[in-house]
This record gives sequence, C-alpha cells and structure tokens, in this order.
Amino acid sequence: MNRIALFILTISTLILIGCQSTGVIQMDQDSYMIGKKDGSPGIGVSLTNKAEVYQEANAFCRENKLEVKTLQVTTTPAMPGRLGSTELQFRCVLPGGAAQPLVKEADKTIEIRNR
Repeated sequence: MNRIALFILTISTLILIGCQSTGVIQMDQDSYMIGKKDGSPGIGVSLTNKAEVYQEANAFCRENKLEVKTLQVTTTPAMPGRLGSTELQFRCVLPGGAAQPLVKEADKTIEIRNR
C-alpha cells in the first residue's frame, strides 16, 4: 500500500510542478516573456495552456491600462515523455492601436552585381 501511495504522490507532484508559469519576465526595455509547461497528460497542443499564458500577459498589461502586442508565440506539443509548453514574447502597447505583425530584419544583406 505504501508504494501505491508514494507513486500517486510522485505523479501528482510532477503534474503540479509541470503546469507552473515562469511569470512575466522582462526581456529588455519594453518587451516581456512568459513560459509555461503544460502539466496535462496527452499528446498534442493544449489550447488551455496557451489561453492561460495570454490571460497572464493581458492581466500584466492591464495593470498599466495597456494591451498585449504579440511579438512571438512558440507552442511545443506534448508527446510521450515530454510535457507541452507555450512561450509568449510580447509588448504592452497603448490601447486601440492597429496591430501589425512582427517584421524581422534580415541578418545579412546579399548584393548581386551584374557586370
């Protein structure tokens, strides 16, 4: 009986640890990041996990009467032996602004010259 109780306690602890969020982490002057592991068992992407990350970001921005502008969202699906996760990089912007997609600058510029 003790082994079963220990097994259940271990699994419960791992599930609770697995679904914790990093909280809002400042990346630089005006951008932030939240990461969260999905503790629910299964295979695939957890939309609940993604929604919870966005709720946390919205709550953070709303404290200063701002809105979330997504810079990048990365979702890793769960697989056997691996928990899924969601990582959101965002900025807090003034409300009502036109949302524009993130445009990444090229790392290198290649110039072709015809002779």
